[in-house]
Amino acid sequence: MKLATYLPAGRREPRIGIYLEHAGGAYLIDAVRAYAQVLSQIDREPGAAATATALITHDMKSLLAGGATAMAACQRAHDQTRRWLGRGPGSVQELLECGLLHGRSSVTLLAPIPRPGKVVAIGANYRAHIDEGRDTGAITELPSYPPAFLKMSTAVVGCDQPIVYPGFGQELDYEVELSMVVGRNCRDVAAEDWLDCVAGFTIVNDLSMRDVILAEKASGIVFAGKNFESACPMGPFLVTRDEIADPGNLRIGLRVNGQVRQDDSTRSMLFSCGQIFAYWSRLGLECGDVITTGTPGGGAGFHRKFPERLLQVGDVVEAEIEGLGTLRNQVVKADAYPRF
Repeated sequence: MKLATYLPAGRREPRIGIYLEHAGGAYLIDAVRAYAQVLSQIDREPGAAATATALITHDMKSLLAGGATAMAACQRAHDQTRRWLGRGPGSVQELLECGLLHGRSSVTLLAPIPRPGKVVAIGANYRAHIDEGRDTGAITELPSYPPAFLKMSTAVVGCDQPIVYPGFGQELDYEVELSMVVGRNCRDVAAEDWLDCVAGFTIVNDLSMRDVILAEKASGIVFAGKNFESACPMGPFLVTRDEIADPGNLRIGLRVNGQVRQDDSTRSMLFSCGQIFAYWSRLGLECGDVITTGTPGGGAGFHRKFPERLLQVGDVVEAEIEGLGTLRNQVVKADAYPRF
């Protein structure tokens, strides 16, 4: 399944959606309403709405904490909605009118986990990216472990939400990254057991202010350059692990205004998802935490040879990973989007 956290048109309370394509259209199933219909119409269960809300909830972290039972409820809601859609040409309109279904373009997608407890962002994990770092001396040797830093949850935004150009720094850069969503609380996980602790995968665009980072490196601590407002676009979906046969063999890339800037495969990662998860699980991981896996070469300003490729106000950035969808965001001026 492709799970989403979304806002229906005109609403401010987020809900859990399940992405679905039907007859050339793209939709989000309202997971709670669809499961309530299943319980009411098929199981004839009294109190169906309350049961569905308690099990699926409207919060992705709570849904993941519900484990296999909650996921099975979402899967049943998805499968039954497909059956209802097969009843005839008027079925789509019927489900739209009752609020069980929403057109993809009519909703606002938040990040799948709008406020993760922590985002463990892996640094040097693609040889091409490391080679770029050698140009400035930022990276000199291949790492012996998956190095990481933290991104704040307040930096997280969803698909189609704006990237707010910060009021400090002049070198805004992009990095597409395959990312793991932790499915349960865990610690000291063996590399061969990592999938048991992962709910699924999503895309993170690890934005950076390169000039700020280089200035911060003098103190040995990088923070502001990685944690400004909207520095962590995430989404569009949480794709459950059963849909991704091999996360170590996916096309990964990024475009700016339609121009390809990054294009590679996760086969190029130095450390696998399992190795990364095992190493950083020693911190203790919680349900809903996100772990990135590094970025390929081609980051615009990392080696500072191509300043014309740094992001500017108005640019549209599309980060895409095979099977996970496309994370699209546009850069805007801070005063054009007063988020706080």
